[in-house]
Formats: sequence, structure tokens, C-alpha cells
Amino acid sequence: MQAEGLFAPEHKRPLPAWPRCLGVITAPGGAAIRDVLTVLRRRFAALPVIVYPTLVQGAGAAAGIIAALQQAQRHGRCDVLLLTRGGGSLEDLWPFNEAAVARAIHACQVPLVSAVGHEIDFVISDFVADARAATPSAAAELLSPDGDQVARRCAQTRAALGQHMQRTLRQRRERLQWLLGRARLCSPTRRLQQHSQRLDELRLRLLRAWQQAQAGRAARLDAATARWRQQNPGTRLQALRSGTAELAQRLKYCINIQLSMRRERLAGLSRALDAISPLSTLRRGYSITSADGRILRRAAQTRVGEKLETRLAHGRVISQVCEVEG
Repeated sequence: MQAEGLFAPEHKRPLPAWPRCLGVITAPGGAAIRDVLTVLRRRFAALPVIVYPTLVQGAGAAAGIIAALQQAQRHGRCDVLLLTRGGGSLEDLWPFNEAAVARAIHACQVPLVSAVGHEIDFVISDFVADARAATPSAAAELLSPDGDQVARRCAQTRAALGQHMQRTLRQRRERLQWLLGRARLCSPTRRLQQHSQRLDELRLRLLRAWQQAQAGRAARLDAATARWRQQNPGTRLQALRSGTAELAQRLKYCINIQLSMRRERLAGLSRALDAISPLSTLRRGYSITSADGRILRRAAQTRVGEKLETRLAHGRVISQVCEVEG
């Protein structure tokens, strides 16, 4: 893999500073996804997350990881991916050391972070990925912006914009007062008219400039507000609902498959049980004789005058011993 350039630094891509959507490749019921979502809720709850479920240990885990990577790329909805799982033994983490998984990560067209195990755990996927995080929680910290910092920056920008508008208006007002003062000092009517016309032009230019500046600032503010609304918790909640519905359909499908398999196995066991059942033996012409609840296997187990019960395939016969031989 070293000769193939899978670990070469020049192949590693920068991570997006503001991810539009995060794709997480992991076991859907594992501790890793819970840790990631907990950190994201704390730091930036508006970041959409799509979970691409897969096995992360045991037989078939490597193939599942590769399939999840390919599925995430086909969807094209995420601009950064996180491949993660919790800690475990070397055997549990081994799928992340598979050469096929390393090649799939190297071929991935989306920037990818590997966060496998604990801080002391290192796997091959850590060296092939564009970045490595020590834990799933650390990966969530790495990939999400600080929501409090974003809010502070928006507030600072709003305040700076207001101050700039006030300063501009004050300067223009002072300029206007100065021009009016000069106009009053000019006694010739023509000069006054010229300055009055110039003043009107300046007023119009000031108004247009102010309107253009106001429109530009309003457009930027609207764009920032739209981006903020696109990343609100409602959008993320809708995405989670869609993911939950998809998982529910998959669960229903798996349950139906399991029920079908169990029914087939139950039918096979029923046929096997019926083959060795005493009732099946009775249907072939045999009978079972008992005395006082004891199954008789030898004639010596009974005595003259004792009542016997003989079980047949259909019904039973009550008899009395008249003679015992053998």
C-alpha cells in the first residue's frame, strides 16, 4: 500500500471549514454515533447529518464499509465524511486494516476523516484518510463549527454594519450642511442656482449611494439569514425523520426475512419431530401397553389379574392379564 501511494501527504485534501452536510459511516446502534450526535448538538445543532449504516467488525464488515463509502459518494449530498467506530480489540478493529478498505478510502472523492477506537488505537484507515481524529467525539469537534462563536460573529457584524451606516449618514449630513452654508454665502443668483443644482445632484448621488449601500447590506443580511435558516434544527429534524422512516422500512424488511426463515426452520423441525414421534410409530401398526401408568417392556413387569391399557393409533383398549409367559 505504501508503494501505491495510499499514505502520500500530497493526496490528502483539506476539510471544509463550514460543512453543508456530514455523512457518518458507522454502526447505527453503536456508541460512536451517539457520541458524534451529542457533540454536534452541543456545538452546532443545525449541521445536517446522514448516517450510512454498516457493520464495523466481524465477517462482512470490510465489504459493508466499502459499500457505504460508495453509497455516500453516489448520493452526493455530503461534502465531508466520517468513518468511525468505538474502541475494541485488534480483531474487532481489523476491518479498518483491510487493503480493500484502504483503497476505497483513497479512491473516495469526498474529504474523509477516520476516527476509529480510542486515542491509543491506530489503524490503516487513519493513515489513508484525509485526517485522523483520536475519538468519535474529537472528530465531531473537528468537523463542526462553534455555534456560540458563529452567533457572536453575526452580532458583531450587525453592530459594525449599524455603526458604519450611522457614520456614513453623519458625514453626508455634514457635507450637505457645508454645501448649504456655501450656497447662502454666494449672492449672485446664477451662482446660487449653479450651487443649488449641484446640491440637488449631490443629494441624488448621496441618496442613490445610500440606497445602493443599504440594498447591498440588506442583501448580504438576507443571504446570511437564509443560510442560517437552512441550517436550523427544523431542517435537521426533518432529515432525521426521513432517516428514521428509512431505517424503519429496513427493520420491517429484516423482520419479515427473519420470520420467513424461522417459519421454514420450524416446519423442518416439525417434520423431523413427527418422524420420531411415538404417535407416528403407532400409525405404523405398533401399540403401547401400560399398567398403572408404567410402560411395559417385558411380560415379567405385570401379573395375573392386573388391568392393562393398550394405546393404539386410534383409541385405546382396556384388558386384564390372564396369563404371564416369559
